[in-house]
Parts: sequence; C-alpha cells; structure tokens
Amino acid sequence: MASIKWSDLNKYSLVIVEFGNHLNQVDCNENQSYSDGINLGSEFCYKHMAIVVSHDPTSGEIAVVPLTTYRAGDEKYHSNIVINPHEYGGIVSNITTVKVGHIRSIDKKKRITKLIRPYVSKTLQMKIGEAISKSIG
Repeated sequence: MASIKWSDLNKYSLVIVEFGNHLNQVDCNENQSYSDGINLGSEFCYKHMAIVVSHDPTSGEIAVVPLTTYRAGDEKYHSNIVINPHEYGGIVSNITTVKVGHIRSIDKKKRITKLIRPYVSKTLQMKIGEAISKSIG
C-alpha cells in the first residue's frame, strides 16, 4: 500500500478505496480474520475510486461516495451523477457513475489505498452536494 499523507486528504479528494471482499469470495469455514471486511449482496466490494464527502482530520473515519462503471439508466436516479471522460477535468477515462446513494463511512487508514487528486472540480462538488441533499431528504 502506498504511503498517504493524511494532511493532503480533503473533503472532495478523489481516492482509491478497498471496500472489502464479497461474501461469495470468502471461505467462511476457514479459521481466519478478514480485516478487509465482508460485503453482502450488492454492497460495494474490491477497489473502487471514491470521492471523500466529509473529512475531519482528527477522526479515523470519513464518508465517501463510490464511483463505478456506468450502466444504461443510471442517469434516471437523482442519487447518481454520470461523468463523461471530457467533463470535470478528465478525472475518469470511461463513462462513470458517482453513486451518491451508496455513501459509506470508512476507516481512512485501512481502506484508502491511494490519493488520486486532492480535489475534484467545484462544479462536481456542487452536484454531489445537491445529490446528497436530495437523497437525505
């Protein structure tokens, strides 16, 4: 794992997050601990890009929204933001969906494996903020 300077981590940083293992990929009969976590059903697992949406430098936890491969119809949901490669400073190389409705609180020291950018564009920050407000109600 690369060394991350936590002082460089900000609200709206673009990071790589290890969300854990999918239950189907784990042999539950083995007598060992799973420090990466176990995810069920459609919960995010494995490595994904994510955007930090809360950050308290004194806390070991932060909230992130994951990014995932675009699927037809993602734009129909108010909790999704679809990003094209040429938008928002080219932060992605393929059409990608920000899954604001899948906001997660994570341990930043165990889960964040890489800081990609210290900030995303102000326009994307505003869209994420609006989507969070709509999702929470």
